[in-house]
Amino acid sequence: MGKWVIALVAVAAALVAPSSLAQVVLSKSVFHTVVLPSNTIRSVLVSCPRGYVAASAGISNPAPGVTLLSIRPWGVAGYRFRFGNPAGNADRQVTVVAACRSLAFKSAARLKVTPVQMKVKVAARQLKPAALSCPSNTLPAGWGHEIALAHGARGYVPGPATRVSLRTVSMDLGGFSFSLRNSGTKAQSVTLYGTCLTALRPAGTSRERLHVRITTFPVILQPGSRRVVRSCATGWVSLAAGYVLRSPATTIDGAAAIGASGHWWFASGEKGQSTADLKLVCARLSRA
Repeated sequence: MGKWVIALVAVAAALVAPSSLAQVVLSKSVFHTVVLPSNTIRSVLVSCPRGYVAASAGISNPAPGVTLLSIRPWGVAGYRFRFGNPAGNADRQVTVVAACRSLAFKSAARLKVTPVQMKVKVAARQLKPAALSCPSNTLPAGWGHEIALAHGARGYVPGPATRVSLRTVSMDLGGFSFSLRNSGTKAQSVTLYGTCLTALRPAGTSRERLHVRITTFPVILQPGSRRVVRSCATGWVSLAAGYVLRSPATTIDGAAAIGASGHWWFASGEKGQSTADLKLVCARLSRA
């Protein structure tokens, strides 16, 4: 097996490169719709085509009353979701999407993903921060979490574990930052997941580099539900979407990287305006 070297560069601002030198990060969005009858828990696996890695995954079309119980990397080319639809809620449909990414066929480089995870315990009525680091020479992309549900129940009855919510999913050059709020009366365990990404190229080949940019978009949210879309710079594709909720009355129903954009679905119970920060991870391949 030949020697491979790392071809990754993190940038804090958009890189301006001549178009003749720019290479393409290929982007495919794989959608899957799952039907959720009332009083059920169902899982769905979304997989990328051959030659692609799953940089991240998320909800592209949420449904009222449905709880996301789990989203986690599944190998290097997929994500697995688990949803609960309680009794008393109508039958629902939820659509999920995997952000599948690869490098241009003319490129000698390839993408590599490394999954990381940790388990945290969130005390009752507390907000707990947590940090998940990426290995050296990798950068953060997708994320996930899994709620530890009680076993043996028939159907889906929201229990104390579903009182835990992710208030922050933020990325920086070192990895992921989370904050979890437990509004219940008992401590709960949650497993957090991250997908860390790098680019490798055979030693002695052209010096292509994968440039990654993490941008924060502050937004003002009006009362009610809304979708917010923010885009990468021209020539870049999105890898993952994160967020920071600033108000206790604001919730998030879904976040996903689709094509060259990030999509977020918020609900705000504030009487007036509230704020949130959107995190968008973008990538571009160019020659050094």
